[in-house]
Amino acid sequence: MNYEIIVKQGIDKINEGFVKMGGKIKNPSSLERYLIAATLKIIDLTNAIIFLCKNNFTNESLIILRSLIEHSINMRWITNKDTKQRLKGYLSDLGKMQFGTLWCQSDLYARMKEVGFKNKDYYDFVVKLTYAYAHVNASVLEWGMVIDDPKLKGATFSNNAIYSIVAQMLGHVLKSLDTNFQGFFDYYNDIWKSIKVDDQNNMRKRLKEMADRIKTES
Repeated sequence: MNYEIIVKQGIDKINEGFVKMGGKIKNPSSLERYLIAATLKIIDLTNAIIFLCKNNFTNESLIILRSLIEHSINMRWITNKDTKQRLKGYLSDLGKMQFGTLWCQSDLYARMKEVGFKNKDYYDFVVKLTYAYAHVNASVLEWGMVIDDPKLKGATFSNNAIYSIVAQMLGHVLKSLDTNFQGFFDYYNDIWKSIKVDDQNNMRKRLKEMADRIKTES
């Protein structure tokens, strides 16, 4: 399955939803302002990931993917329940000089679990992997450049593997928008028919796709 198509359709459906709403919200609430700002950021992050993947910087896109995951999950978590209280905590943190303290200390896995990611394997593999790339842990170095082993040369994640995660996150963004703007952003149903909310086993398999020569070399 070509997940890049689903990603682009997801962005198109977000834009279409706002167009159907008239392209403008009169007297937007704090929640609506947050949803719009978060959505714009997620679209920018998505476009950046697509650009990097198309220019052979797939592994480097994992750094941005980490940010995309956090934005998407926070957005979904805030709109899932206790929205006023959760948004108040987020905006309160935003107004402080040490912005990010509350959200960095919060348990991202707990938020993911609440919105559908029940199996910790997904978090341990996908989220920790993107974290490792963001912080340049030794495990993500290009070992093929320093160790003469054919199994370590040319290893790369496929673009489609990255797009599959982006598409999944866009489903959560659309769900968040549809929670507040009902009837305008229900495309998340179509996304999740192709990508289950907690499809950690298939995600692990896709993320481990390597270049064909890596699979055949011993």
